[in-house]
Amino acid sequence: MKSTVKETRHRMMELLDETRRETQFALSDIDPEQVVHGGNAPWRVRDVIGHLGVWNGEAAQSLRAHAAGHKYHCISSEAKYEEYNGAAVGERRTWSVEQVWAEYKTSHDQLKSLAESMSNEAWDREMLYPWNEEGAPWRLIEEMMKHEEEHREAILAG
Repeated sequence: MKSTVKETRHRMMELLDETRRETQFALSDIDPEQVVHGGNAPWRVRDVIGHLGVWNGEAAQSLRAHAAGHKYHCISSEAKYEEYNGAAVGERRTWSVEQVWAEYKTSHDQLKSLAESMSNEAWDREMLYPWNEEGAPWRLIEEMMKHEEEHREAILAG
């Protein structure tokens, strides 16, 4: 049985709320300076939170453009993902932990607000994602929350 726009939108609102609640609960008591990804430019917990805020913000920008009948992407393909991530994390390394969490919360608020207010017609229409692929708006939200869960679980797994 095919879900209605109302049912799908409701599921996405619940997913956004649940993911945010779980991430904030799980990561708020972990040392934000703890290194969680090694390599040439190690990422700390705070860098991952910043990364999530950036990408949720990019998803919100894509939803906003889509709702207005436009398209938006921040990278030309997934091949540019590492380059984009490095620059975005580098920019946020000078931010306070409070600023990083504020961006994370704001981007979640934007995603939720845009998903709630998008017209049914736009909700049912394919859109351009930030990484230059196309799909449904609800699928973008699912992908972003899956992305967040994967990072959260990787941090908790230590």
